[in-house]
Amino acid sequence: MSPIGRVFVVLNLILAGTFVGFSGTFLQRQHHWKVAYEKLDSESQAQIKNLSSDVERTRGDLGNMTNSKNKLEQELGTASNERDQAKDEVKRLEAKNSSLDADVKRLASGIDGVKTTADSAFAAATAAQKEALAAVGAKDEAIRAKDSATAENRDLKNQIATLNETIQNKDLAIADSKTENGRLKLLVDVAKAKGFVENMAVPPLAGTVANVTGKLCTIMVTENSTNAAIAPGTSFAIYDASGYKAEARVTDVDSEHKAAFCTLDIKAGDVKIGDKASTKF
Repeated sequence: MSPIGRVFVVLNLILAGTFVGFSGTFLQRQHHWKVAYEKLDSESQAQIKNLSSDVERTRGDLGNMTNSKNKLEQELGTASNERDQAKDEVKRLEAKNSSLDADVKRLASGIDGVKTTADSAFAAATAAQKEALAAVGAKDEAIRAKDSATAENRDLKNQIATLNETIQNKDLAIADSKTENGRLKLLVDVAKAKGFVENMAVPPLAGTVANVTGKLCTIMVTENSTNAAIAPGTSFAIYDASGYKAEARVTDVDSEHKAAFCTLDIKAGDVKIGDKASTKF
C-alpha cells in the first residue's frame, strides 16, 4: 500500500471514531430533552386541571355571593319599609296624644262648669230653705188667724207643699251634681296618673324578650290569664331588676307561637334578651 493510501485509511478511522462519539453525545442529549419535555407537559396538564377546578369553584362562590347580595338587598328593603311604618306609627301616636290632651282639657273645663252649676244649685237650695222657713212662719201665723183667713191658710199650705217639693228636687239635683263632679274628678286623676286612658283597658299580658335587633324586638308571651288576643298597637313595658327600660309597641303577631314582634322606644339602658315585658308595669 502506498503512503497516501495509508494516510486516507488513518483519516477514515479518525473520522469514523469522531462520528461515533458525536452520534452518541447527540442521542444522549436528545433523550434528555425528551424526558424533560414529557415531565413539563405532565406538570402543565396537572396545573391546567387545578386551575380549571379553581375557576369552577370561584364561579360557584361568585354565584353564592350574588345570591347573598340579593338576599341582603331584600332584607334591607324590608327593614326600610318597617322603619317607614314605624315613623308613620310615631306620627299617628303623636297626633293621638295631642287629641287626648285636648280631651283632657275639655274634661277639666266640663268639671269647672259642673262645679259652677253645683254652687249655683246650692245657693238656690239655701234660698229655698230660707223661703221655706219663712213659709213655716207664715203658716203658724195663718193657723193663729185661721178663723179670719181660712182661704188664705189653704193657699199658704199649698205654697208650703210646693216649696218643700222644690227643696227636695234641688237637694236631689245637688246630690247628683256632687256625684257627677266626683266621678269626673276621678277620671281626670286617673288620666293624669296613668297617661293615656285607653291603656287602662289593655289585657294583662306578660313575657320575656326573646330577640333584640336595633329598634326591633320579639316578645314571647308566657302569661295571658284572660286568653286575650294580642293585637297590633298593644304596648309592653320592658324592664329588669334595675327598673323600666323601654316601651315596645306590637306591629305583628305570631299567634301559634305566642310571639309579638315590636318596635322599641328606649327610655333608659339597653334592652337585652331575657328582660321582662308586661302590659301592666
